[in-house]
Amino acid sequence: MKIKTYLLNQETKFIWIVTFISILISLSFSSTGYAQIADFTISRYCNLNKGNGVELIRYIKNSDLQTLIGDSTTSEPIKVYFIDQKVDFGNGKVRPMNQTLLNIFTNWQLPECKVNNVGAELDSEKPEPTKIWAPFTYIPERIAANWNIRTTWTNQTRNLSSMDYYVNPYIQAFGGDPLGIPFAYGVGTGITIGFGTPYSGPMETDFVSGGLHFAIFNVAVTSHVKEFVLKYSSGSNQEIESPNAWLGNWNNLFTPHLGIDFAMEIPVVRVSYFATIDTLDGINDPPITVLNEVTGEPMKNNIVRGQHFGFEIRTPNLIFYNSTRAKFYFAKQFGEYHLGYVGREMKIDDFIFDFRMDATFPGPRDFQLLTELYIDSPWPGFANKSFGIGPSLRLGSTPSNNFGVISAFINARFKIGDFFDKNIY
Repeated sequence: MKIKTYLLNQETKFIWIVTFISILISLSFSSTGYAQIADFTISRYCNLNKGNGVELIRYIKNSDLQTLIGDSTTSEPIKVYFIDQKVDFGNGKVRPMNQTLLNIFTNWQLPECKVNNVGAELDSEKPEPTKIWAPFTYIPERIAANWNIRTTWTNQTRNLSSMDYYVNPYIQAFGGDPLGIPFAYGVGTGITIGFGTPYSGPMETDFVSGGLHFAIFNVAVTSHVKEFVLKYSSGSNQEIESPNAWLGNWNNLFTPHLGIDFAMEIPVVRVSYFATIDTLDGINDPPITVLNEVTGEPMKNNIVRGQHFGFEIRTPNLIFYNSTRAKFYFAKQFGEYHLGYVGREMKIDDFIFDFRMDATFPGPRDFQLLTELYIDSPWPGFANKSFGIGPSLRLGSTPSNNFGVISAFINARFKIGDFFDKNIY
């Protein structure tokens, strides 16, 4: 009896082992042996601007599924699975086959873009052949493929006629457009706060401002924070220092202890008047002096005093690399002329970034070129694009009497609120 029971137990164990191994083999074949096969594929670089491709364009844009080249050409293959009831738009963006997508793909009207995938494997695509210099040309090719610059008259109330043009939810650690917080929409009532000028970078100026905006007018009180530049001379006009390698202590902008700025701002142009109120002449603290190592002359700084008229002329409704907050501008502030570009939330493929470039023409200071690139946060919801950080580089005349790096530092910008009224913007 014991022997029979033992054999029965062993037989039961053997059955369980065989069953377990069979399940493992089944799972192995289902996960690795057979790849899911798409019913057909809409090829990359397919122009969708006809037939039911127009409806597919609308669906892609509304759901932000991929970047369309020239607003109508696919940048990634679109793989359609009728059996599995899903559509793969590339870059990991898979959507269930809803009624809209079913209507689009059931009677597909662009056969030149349709690739039937009988026997083709989705999950094991062969790598495309590339040339040996592809690592060096890939980024320029993607920049060229995503080229997108245009003006638009659709939903551009903010950029063409709104009194709320000043509204800006982004604040930068150094320089850039001032933060604009609205109290009420439609009448342009709010406050503005700025650290640096719209044309300055990290540790370039001590300028700060806080103002009240009403309708198209802005009045701001200005001052300076001495720690925002490197550095002051502690009361001596004769203090001479060697140049700093990372944070240039020359070609900087120094502003008075107290000033006032009046401005009129409309989407196309901003005009302003600045007046000095107090310079603290009794305890004046001028910037240090850095000498040109070749000529022996002091390197330039712009020490702002007295009165200054300024302006900024800009493009009002530009879309550049998918950025709706992009502008090219020509401006004058504190006796200096500037030419530059600012782009918020630009997009190349799935890479979202901010870019800023400003050229300061020779005058109170020497010529310089400021470039900044911020990599945006990818998180969903309010956190999406709420934070950006990246390098800031300032190039110009150096104490060694050549053209080189004045400063190399990190700048950052933050989104501190959702201030945009969808009825206006």
